[in-house]
Amino acid sequence: MHRKPPRKKGPIVAVVLALVVILIGGAGGALYYYRIPLGLFAGSRLDVDRELGYVVQDKFAANYLPKEGDGFPARWWTEKYLVRAMPNALVGYDLAAGRTAYTVKLPDNHFCQASRQQSGQGYVAVLQGTRKEGCRRITVVDLANGKVVWSKEVAPAGPARSEPVLTDFPQYDHRPAILGDRLYVPTDKGGHILDLATGSVIQQPNPKAGCVSTQYDALGATGLAYRDCSRSGRKGRQLLGFDASGKTLWEYNLPVDGRRPTSVVGVLSVDPLLVRVLDGTGKKEVWRVDPRTGKHQVVVDLANRSASDPCERAGSDGLYDCSGHALSDGVLFLQQRNGIEAYDVGTGEALWRSEWDTKHKVSGPLGLDAGGQPLVYLLPTKDDPAAVVKVDRANGAMTAIATLPEAPRGSYRPGGSSLLHQPEAVDWHDGHLALYRVRPSSRDAGYAATLILK
Repeated sequence: MHRKPPRKKGPIVAVVLALVVILIGGAGGALYYYRIPLGLFAGSRLDVDRELGYVVQDKFAANYLPKEGDGFPARWWTEKYLVRAMPNALVGYDLAAGRTAYTVKLPDNHFCQASRQQSGQGYVAVLQGTRKEGCRRITVVDLANGKVVWSKEVAPAGPARSEPVLTDFPQYDHRPAILGDRLYVPTDKGGHILDLATGSVIQQPNPKAGCVSTQYDALGATGLAYRDCSRSGRKGRQLLGFDASGKTLWEYNLPVDGRRPTSVVGVLSVDPLLVRVLDGTGKKEVWRVDPRTGKHQVVVDLANRSASDPCERAGSDGLYDCSGHALSDGVLFLQQRNGIEAYDVGTGEALWRSEWDTKHKVSGPLGLDAGGQPLVYLLPTKDDPAAVVKVDRANGAMTAIATLPEAPRGSYRPGGSSLLHQPEAVDWHDGHLALYRVRPSSRDAGYAATLILK
C-alpha cells in the first residue's frame, strides 16, 4: 500500500515568515515609541539575584496628633546618615548601624519649609512657624553632628511699623536656599541674605527696591532668584541666576502676552536651563531657555502630553521642588501614567514611552545610576514584589536590578496598604532605597514613617 507523500511546508512557512517580517516592519515605529504594553519585553523579569534587606524601620509616635497642614518632605543624605524631618524634630538614621543616631528638636517644623541643599559642612536650614503667625524662626542644623548651629527670629521684611503683618515673614511656600557660605530666606516683600555659619545679616529686604526676590533656589553652583519687578514698571517676572558670591550670572525676563504674563513654577536644570512655566494662556510647559538671547523652546507640553508634572503641586508661581525627573545626555525623563517617557531636550521630540507592563506601576525617576541610566521604583502587586528598575535611556527597556522583601507588619496603615504599596516619596542613594510618608494623618500614629533598605 502506497502512502501519499507529505505535502511540502516550505512555501507556507516562507509566506508566514514574510508576513511576520512585513507586520513587524510596518509597526516598527509604534513598537519603538510605545514598546512595553505590546509585550516586547514580557516574561519573568523579576527573577534577579539581589534582594534588598531592611536597614531601618521607623514609625510615627503612637500618640501623634497631626496639626493642620502637617508636612515633612525635607530629607538629606550624608556619608553616614539619612536625615529627615519628623514632627517637631529632625531625625538622623545611621545607615551602617541601622538605628536612630540622633534627634534634633525643632518645634513647629510642620508648616514651613527647609532648604533642599546642604552646605559643604553639612549645614541645612529649617524654617519654623504656624499658619496663623507665618514662619518667624530660622534654624541651621549641622547634619554631621546632629546639633543646632544657630537659631534666630526672622526680622520683618516690610517697612518699620509698630506691629508687623503676616506677609512680612516667610509663608508655607517660601523655601530657604543655601549656596556657598550664604543662606537666602525669601518673603513676598524681598529676601534676607544671612551668613550661614553665624546668622549675621549680609542683606535685608529693601521695601522700596524696584525688583524684589520672592523665591530662592540653588542647583549645583548656581543660585536662582524669582523676582517681582512691578515697582520698576515691568509687567512680567524675572528669573535671575547668580554665583556663590552673589554676582549675577544672567537675567531672564519672562514674556508677557498683552496682559497675560508667563510665570515660573520651578527650575529643573540650569545647564541647560529647563524651566517649568505657566504661560499667560494657562498652558503648562517645560521650556528650554537661552537667558542670553531671551529665546525659549517648548520641550514638553504637559497639558497635551501624558507626561506627569515634574514639580510639586503648587497653589501659585515660584521656585518649587521640580526633582520629579531625570536628565542624562540631553534626554529628559518624566513619569507618564504607568511608566516613563523620554524627550529630546534639544528638539522637544518625544523619543519613547515605556511601561513594565499593563499591570504594574512605576514611580517617577529616582535619579541616575553610575552609567547615567534612569532608575525607577516598581510598585508591588498581589503576585509580584516591589523592585528597583533600571531604564535603558536609548530605548526604554526596563530591567530589575533588585527586588524588595514583603512589607513589615508595621508598615501597613489600619485598613490600608503598606508603605511599599503607597509611598509618598521615594529615594535611591548609593545603594540605599528609602520610602517615606510625608503628609501623615491621625491614622498613621504608631505606623510606618520611614523604611530604608539596602
